[in-house]
Amino acid sequence: MDNINQVLLVAGTHGNELSGIYLNKLIKERMYAADRSTFSTNSVIANPKAVEQNVRYLDTDLNRQFSNANHDDTAGLAEYTVARQFIDRHASTEQQLIVDLHNTTSNMGATLILLSNDAFYQKMGAYVKQRMPEANILFEDRKPWDEQPYLCTAGKCGVMIEVGAQAHGSLKFDTLKLMKQMLTMVLDYVEKHNLNQVQALEDYDAFFYVEEVNVPLGPDGMRVATVHPAICGRDFEAVKQGEPILATFFGYDIYWEREQDIYPHFINESAYAKANIAMALADKRLVSVN
Repeated sequence: MDNINQVLLVAGTHGNELSGIYLNKLIKERMYAADRSTFSTNSVIANPKAVEQNVRYLDTDLNRQFSNANHDDTAGLAEYTVARQFIDRHASTEQQLIVDLHNTTSNMGATLILLSNDAFYQKMGAYVKQRMPEANILFEDRKPWDEQPYLCTAGKCGVMIEVGAQAHGSLKFDTLKLMKQMLTMVLDYVEKHNLNQVQALEDYDAFFYVEEVNVPLGPDGMRVATVHPAICGRDFEAVKQGEPILATFFGYDIYWEREQDIYPHFINESAYAKANIAMALADKRLVSVN
């Protein structure tokens, strides 16, 4: 990976996720230092109209508008236009890292989401994990870069920071603190990378996205189950074969049936309720950086 000359911090991709929006405010008011000696940092609000209305989006999810796939189904919608404008303004900037800042209602703590598994990102995960042991490192590298739908893939280099649990439209001190802490680690890593001063890193456990679990629906389109209470609020904790993941209204549970342990996350994320997604699943692997 070449040196990073600029970092673009993006808040308000979802207009009701306030930690990033307020961190953007702190940066603008010089209450949080985001620049480093080897790169400049710019901070922007991605979807200002959604931020003004304190809603996730106006017409459709902005953070699903950035793959090279055909967007005939969303052309003409507000976020389609916002995405095209963002690409025109920012995607062509060379040697730029895009850091997209998010909140989740799930109890995921501070999670660094990496969309590529190359050495630059593996080492970023190691650097953050070594200095912030409570952090979760989540790889979502199941698709090629240009097929990823996320805003941070608009350019050639990007990551997401996800902090929770925090209700959408609200702001909490501890989640804002977590976001600042993780962002500081990412910016420090980029500085060390540019200076060729990334020292010995330790191998670490990371999570790798596998699939999503949908809530079963009845003939009337209403749910017939919920996330099982045994795993609610326990993001990134292992679920073993034979342990429950969903509780039905009919008095029986739905169990994890495969031999390999699985690690739910985005558990009961409120923004995914419309799609009836109960949780995402990941496996845990050792990432070797030596």
